Amino acid sequence: MTTETRNRINPAPKGWAILAALGPGIVWAGMAIGGGELALNPRVGAVWGISTLWMPVVAIFLKWFMTVELGRWSLYTGTSIREGFTLLPGPKKWLNWAILLAGLYLGAIHIGGLVAMIGIIANNIVPALSPYVWSLVIMISFVAMSWAGKYSIIEKTMMVVVGILTVTTFLVFVKLWPGLGYILQGFTFQIPSVTPDWAVQNFKISPNPLVEIIPAMAFAGAGAINGLWYSDWILSKGYGTSGGYELGSSDMSTLDRLKNATHEDMAGLKDWFKVMLHDSWWGANMLTILVTAIFVINACVVLNPLKLAPGGVAFVLTLSKTFTKVLGEWAMTLYLVGAFAVVYSTMATLYDGYARLIDNSIKICLPNFKGYHALSNVWRYRIWFLYGTIGNFALVFMFQAVPIKFLQAAAWVEGAILLPFVAFSIAYLTYKVLPGLYPEELRDQVRPNPIFTWGTIAAGVFYAVFLIYSIM
Repeated sequence: MTTETRNRINPAPKGWAILAALGPGIVWAGMAIGGGELALNPRVGAVWGISTLWMPVVAIFLKWFMTVELGRWSLYTGTSIREGFTLLPGPKKWLNWAILLAGLYLGAIHIGGLVAMIGIIANNIVPALSPYVWSLVIMISFVAMSWAGKYSIIEKTMMVVVGILTVTTFLVFVKLWPGLGYILQGFTFQIPSVTPDWAVQNFKISPNPLVEIIPAMAFAGAGAINGLWYSDWILSKGYGTSGGYELGSSDMSTLDRLKNATHEDMAGLKDWFKVMLHDSWWGANMLTILVTAIFVINACVVLNPLKLAPGGVAFVLTLSKTFTKVLGEWAMTLYLVGAFAVVYSTMATLYDGYARLIDNSIKICLPNFKGYHALSNVWRYRIWFLYGTIGNFALVFMFQAVPIKFLQAAAWVEGAILLPFVAFSIAYLTYKVLPGLYPEELRDQVRPNPIFTWGTIAAGVFYAVFLIYSIM
């Protein structure tokens, strides 16, 4: 297997060299710490208080098991998880078609909400341009930055902006420190049954708490579609068997060569799996949990007593009170710059991720679409960047997108509805299908520890239960 172009296994880094190989998890965090962490989850905390803290924390932790299994599939096969979905039982490519349709929807709705959000933030920093003009300027900047389709450019950007967000938010949290006893009240595992009257009357919050809570949890960490991109970033980074991977590739023949794997190959893959565990745990999981929890706690301590819920075009001014109430009015600029950084990082990742997802899904679902396949990988990638930009332009300018509403509309689709199907499918592929791709004597070494399989299933059950509970 090591002599093939695809499935080439480069030596995995060891010791301190592992730090240089980390990256997909940081990019994942840069995408995850965005609309959900900046707006949706603090909005829930502002309305229902500290008792809701456990929800995003548990949601992100459970999604870590999914992230590990996504990484496992790509690391051991050299293909994206979407290619793996073609091997699921049932109607041919049923989940791939669902993902393609969801990607086309979310590529406009999800990014559209963030485009409107960052335009408002930029306008508060530099009022010389209207929010809509700022949105257009920023959209153009994404196309320019990512036109070459280079992962390394986006990765470096993510590391910088996530660092800015983490440091600035943590400084406010230290100054605000409400005490350990207060924080522990957030883990009584209560589900709010009513919405405060002030929130319903003044901010048009739904009387049904789960209408607000479920979308926030869906975007805690990453949704069902966004989370799949960890598979792409593992491939782009060259982990495991992904040596020789090309952007947009959907070459399933690579799976046939896995039958030639040797014990030496397996030793190399295990070393890469250890690297991926560090990457997913510290980057995609712990960093996201830490920043999300701090955002929610700050909102609970500051906004809940003031009876303020972030929403509408003034959402950023409401959220900025978590800084100004603690540090003074001068801190508004600090908050706005941090907010701009986190939304910019999320948008950059989403532009990249939706372009990869839509292109790869079309190749999988429509393998005989010759005119499309005749285009180069890079140009297909660029087409979907332009699709996102045009779709966002229409939403933001023609329909005057309201950030919170657009993010919630996106979260319901890819979190509450799709996530259980995706979670169960990932668990099936890595536990049942993946080992069978390897020689019989290596299958037990490929099969995941049951804790990862059951953790992934638990993530699906978690969202399925909340969805069912919300409609009962």
